[in-house]
Amino acid sequence: MCISDNGSYSGLSARSAKRFMTEQFRKAGVSFPEEDALELVLAATGMNRTEIALEGPSLLEPEVANTAAVYASRRLSGEPVDSILGWREFYGRRFKVTKDVLSPRADTELLIRCGLKALAGKKTAPTCLDLGTGSGAVLISILSECTNAAGVGVDISEEALSIARENASDLEVSNRAEFIRSEWYEAVVGRYDLILSNPPYITDAAMEELEAEVVQFDPDISLRGGPDGLEAYRAILSGAGRYLKSGGYLWVEIGYDQAETVQDLFVQSNFADIEIRKDLSGQTRCVGGKKPS
Repeated sequence: MCISDNGSYSGLSARSAKRFMTEQFRKAGVSFPEEDALELVLAATGMNRTEIALEGPSLLEPEVANTAAVYASRRLSGEPVDSILGWREFYGRRFKVTKDVLSPRADTELLIRCGLKALAGKKTAPTCLDLGTGSGAVLISILSECTNAAGVGVDISEEALSIARENASDLEVSNRAEFIRSEWYEAVVGRYDLILSNPPYITDAAMEELEAEVVQFDPDISLRGGPDGLEAYRAILSGAGRYLKSGGYLWVEIGYDQAETVQDLFVQSNFADIEIRKDLSGQTRCVGGKKPS
């Protein structure tokens, strides 16, 4: 294995490149060095996980080696993997992401599961409203899993809506998804079986403590929830009753320390069957409730 001082990936196999990149990331303090290195090497080589595990000692082509080196350099500068690649895997699907949308996180997959449970057993084609849709990942995932559902995603950002429409087209749900510009319910019409939202919920004070790669690469509007982090929840709950059908559900993602305060907002808005759900790491992640029939 021959590696030049500038971090060249020439003379390496794919597996050697992954090991070398992992070590670079580990020394630099990258949070998930092996996972990030694997994703970037897979993208540079076009291989899948099985192929790289079984690959022999063949060396990377010069263009591939150069791409791997560029990817590593960008990650070492603090750029997240999804920003480098331009996409993010979420709920088993690939979503295009740009600087104009919040990259979907694995934690938000719980919101999808909560939404699908709420729609289970519906005898008629259910309808969904996704508030602050961003990349469209939440609404598109629901429609992809519930193939008789239709829905509307709203966002205040035209740039985000453009990405959401592109993702809906790529994942073949455009005929059941509509994306409109709206500040929460401002341009929304009709009533829905399910309202979902992963709103901005980080307090102004906490925004000052966020990692640089979050602040620099995720849009501020998708993160900042006001002085107490609850501004979006107040807006969502204030209108939910008018836009939910009787027996319809509202589910929202929350910050790790917001369960009780958001639950109180549901109580004040006269929701029934209020639940707090934890993610796989044991953190409170979602709060939901039912509009009384």
